[in-house]
Amino acid sequence: MRSLAVRKYSKPSQYEVLDLPIPTLTNPDDVLIRVHAASIMTGDTLIAAGMGRFFEKAEFPLRIGLSGAGIITAVGTAVTTLAPGTAVYGAYFAHGLFPPPKPGFASDYAICPATFLMPKPAYLSFAEAAALGNGQAVTALQCVRRYFELTGQPAESTLEGKAVFVTGGLSNCGAMFVQVVRNVYGARRVVATVSTAKVPMVERLLGAGVVDQVVDYTTEDVVDAVGRGSVDLVLNSQRDMVGTFPLANPETGAVVSIASVPSAATIRKVMGTLNAPLLWLIVSLVNVVHCWYAWKLRGTNVKQDFVSGNMGDREALERAGEWIAAGKIKAVMTVVDINDIEAVKEKCEMVATGKGGLGTLVLCFV
Repeated sequence: MRSLAVRKYSKPSQYEVLDLPIPTLTNPDDVLIRVHAASIMTGDTLIAAGMGRFFEKAEFPLRIGLSGAGIITAVGTAVTTLAPGTAVYGAYFAHGLFPPPKPGFASDYAICPATFLMPKPAYLSFAEAAALGNGQAVTALQCVRRYFELTGQPAESTLEGKAVFVTGGLSNCGAMFVQVVRNVYGARRVVATVSTAKVPMVERLLGAGVVDQVVDYTTEDVVDAVGRGSVDLVLNSQRDMVGTFPLANPETGAVVSIASVPSAATIRKVMGTLNAPLLWLIVSLVNVVHCWYAWKLRGTNVKQDFVSGNMGDREALERAGEWIAAGKIKAVMTVVDINDIEAVKEKCEMVATGKGGLGTLVLCFV
C-alpha cells in the first residue's frame, strides 16, 4: 500500500510515499480502515521530525498521520458499534502532547481503535470529513469549557454577550475555533487575525457574519485594532500567546491556548511515566515559564491555561460529531493528491512552519 512516511526523523522535504505492507488487526478493539483522505496537522510534522524521540521509541519507516476518513474493511472481535462497510472519520490521540502509537492515516490503510471514530455524515465528502474530524472541533469544545472553568461558569454556558479573539482565523485550528464560538456558542463579537492575502477569503470560506472584525496582523497593531482589554476570551493557536494578554478584559478575561507551555499539572498528567529526575527537570523549567506568564499578567485578574486536545473524551467527540452532522461547522481545507509528492512536501512544509497554509491540509488517496 502507499504510505506517506519517513525513513528517519525528517523535515517535510524528506517525506516519501513508500510501498508498505497493509497492517493487520491484532487488538480486538481496533478496526482496519481503507483510507480515502487524511489530514496533516502540525503535530504530525513534529512527530516525523522527532519531537517525541526522548519519550518513545519510533519504528521506521514511520508512517505519518493521526487523522483521516475512509471505509471500514475489518473490525476486531470486541467491536460492536461499527461494521465493515461503514464510512467513518476520526483522529487518534488521547492528548496532543504525546499521542499513542501512530495509526499512519496518510496511507491506503490504517488501524484505529473504534472508540476514536465517528460515522461520516452522508452529505460530507471524505476530504471534508477528514478536515472536520481531525480533532480540532473536540479541542475547540474543550478550550471553551476550560474558559468556563477558569471564569467560574457552568460547563454548559454560552458565549452570548461575550467577545472572542481567535488567532490565525483561517488556520487549521483557527478556522474551527471561529466557527465553534459563533455558530455553536453564539458569541456576540468574534475577531480573528489573518495575513494580508487571506483577508478577502474570510467571509467566502467561513460564511457571512461569522467574523465581525478581521485584523491583518502583518500590517496592523493587533492590540490597537482590537482594543486593549476588550475581549472576554482569547483562543490562541499561535506561538506568541503572551502578545495576546493585553486584549483580555483585565477583570474577567481569560486566555486559553493550544500553543503555549502546559502547566506543571498537565505535564505530570501526560508525562507521568517518565523517570523521576527527567520529569522533575521538565516541571522545573515549566514552572519558570509560568512565572514569566504570571509576571506578564501582573496587576490583572486574567486567567490563562493550556489545553491539550483529547480525542479520548468520547462525550466531547460525540458532541462535536453532532455539530458536524448538523452542518454548524464546515471544512476549510487545502486538498492535495497523495501521488503528487512534490506538492505534498510543499504543503506539509507550510503546516510545519505555520506559514502560508490555508485551513486543514488534506491528502486524498481515493
